[in-house]
Amino acid sequence: MLHQDWAVRGHAMVVWKTHVENVSDLSLEDAAHLSQVHHAAEKALLAATGADRAVLLKLGIATPHLHQHIYPVSAALDRAAVMAIIDARTRVTRDEAFVQHVRSLLH
Repeated sequence: MLHQDWAVRGHAMVVWKTHVENVSDLSLEDAAHLSQVHHAAEKALLAATGADRAVLLKLGIATPHLHQHIYPVSAALDRAAVMAIIDARTRVTRDEAFVQHVRSLLH
């Protein structure tokens, strides 16, 4: 799912539907499925945004449920810029045409 905070264009999350907090709580089969979904989502986001890399984050602090954040970013960003994105101190305008494009890449 594309995240609502729009800290960076294409910020998305891969969310496990049943309640677990950690990847290690999943069976190996479910962990492999999560990995496949993450791979497809990251690939689609990088293609849609033209970003060089994806920054990945799994915290579960605000919502203690397994979800992985994907932040498509430029390789030119330094640590401070990446941390500003992760901390949602940056903001981009939500682009509904972009949202539809990403959805089309995932189907």
